Amino acid sequence: MVTVTPLELIGQDERGANYAWSSLRTGNFIICYRKAGSSSGQHYHEGKSDYKNPEIMFLLSGKAELHWCPVGEKEMRVTTLEAPARVEVAINIWHQLIAVTDCAFMELNSVEDVQRDSVRIWREEFEKRM
Repeated sequence: MVTVTPLELIGQDERGANYAWSSLRTGNFIICYRKAGSSSGQHYHEGKSDYKNPEIMFLLSGKAELHWCPVGEKEMRVTTLEAPARVEVAINIWHQLIAVTDCAFMELNSVEDVQRDSVRIWREEFEKRM
């Protein structure tokens, strides 16, 4: 489904904070900056791309809501995301990220992964199918 894991705080002082994270993925990734109120996603992934099965992103700053629903189900869920956090979205989960504040996130996939394995269904159309 959707898993949100806060990052581990490993140090903090007057300069700020340090957090630990790990990944076995390598290659080209995407860093996204979103303005408060904007929307991203409105799609799901079928697992054609290894880096979209599951989709992994790191919310680096800000706050967002992830609206999501398993394909074929009828209940939209909303998960609040607060940075810093690791977010994992399984295949066949329709999802839309809405920036509550200005925010930044990093997707551990490339643009080619997005193009190869994204089934776009605008929210209004998805809700009609529910």
